[in-house]
Amino acid sequence: MNKETIIMLIPNYGFGGAQRVHSQLVRAFSSEFNVVEVVFNDDERDVYDGNGIKISLNIPGGSNLISKTAYFLWRCWKLYRLKAKFRSSACISHMEGANFVNLLSFGHGKKILCVHGSKVAKDPNRSGMVKFLENYLLIPFFFNLADHIVAVSGGIRDELIVHFRVMRNKICVINNGINLQMIRERVLEDLPLDHQLIFRKPVIVFSGRLALQKNPVLALDIFDSVRKKVDCNLIFLGDGPLKNELIGNCKRKNINFCDFSQQMKYTATSSVFITGFQSNPFKYLKRSSLFILTSNFEGFPLAVCEALACELPVIASDCETGVRDILSAKSSKANPSLDSPEFVDYGVLMPLVDAEKRYENLVLEWAKTIIALMEDKAEIDKFKRRSTRRSSELSEEVFVERWMELLRLNKPSIVN
Repeated sequence: MNKETIIMLIPNYGFGGAQRVHSQLVRAFSSEFNVVEVVFNDDERDVYDGNGIKISLNIPGGSNLISKTAYFLWRCWKLYRLKAKFRSSACISHMEGANFVNLLSFGHGKKILCVHGSKVAKDPNRSGMVKFLENYLLIPFFFNLADHIVAVSGGIRDELIVHFRVMRNKICVINNGINLQMIRERVLEDLPLDHQLIFRKPVIVFSGRLALQKNPVLALDIFDSVRKKVDCNLIFLGDGPLKNELIGNCKRKNINFCDFSQQMKYTATSSVFITGFQSNPFKYLKRSSLFILTSNFEGFPLAVCEALACELPVIASDCETGVRDILSAKSSKANPSLDSPEFVDYGVLMPLVDAEKRYENLVLEWAKTIIALMEDKAEIDKFKRRSTRRSSELSEEVFVERWMELLRLNKPSIVN
């Protein structure tokens, strides 16, 4: 019996969370479907290595409104041709650009959009005329043409319904999932000797891209306050455009640092460590004392799920979407008026910076909360016990089965 073909569309490969989910689904769907992976261009390496048939449209993004429009229409036409060639039963797209190309290429099969991030958060990558057109014209009108929309969190679902008038019956929530078996195996891998020395002290860990969205500068400022009361280290698992700013801030604050990504060697006087991108962050997470997420906005941060799987207590910004879904059993909606720490079922939620919350005061509130938690063994143990249960609910098996349900049966039960 011939297998049906599914097209999986994403703008580009790379290190992002959407790319990771894309690859997870490619591997999972390959058991029942022929999977064709399509990217706009293949300038970046396929880090997560999906195993589908790989096709690049080889069409750039454009530098002005005219070229952007022309290239967008060209992408739609080429995807339409691919849908016809493979007679695909569905095209699943990730991220805004791919979602609009999927919708407007029409053609064979169902159009399934996966929405990974907030559309109302203050994202510098979505601003000006582009954000205006997307928010007030493209999303409210064209998203309703989709057969299904998968929101990765309850907050994103609510945002699409309330802010963009997307029909509720089009949307289902499928939380991203983590491979628990793989994590349990990889936490046992050895660290390089000089990396092991970091863990002679309690370690606060930041795992993610060193970029504005993740706000690693706030993490460093918080640590600078914490270290005056608690003898501990901070480790950044990741790389990105803000690395040099972090290093400059370390120098200004007289914090000794070690950048392993530049072959620097461990020194006992260092308290901040930058590892660069790690294909196995879990062996670091498992040995750490506390995980912090200082992001300005998120969709559904897998880094938090992975920290829970490694039995780490989590302190995180109460972002517009995603974080509360993971850490609280009661609500997925962020609390914009949150002005003090909120201890929820599986971690601690912290206020976001805004015009009415002075940055220095927020840094001190984070530091005070971290110090109190690190000194409270009973509270730490409670979060460790609960993290195991919560991470099992966020397993890749649950995630894949819900996607399979959507593809195979289109059951009403998946609509939240």
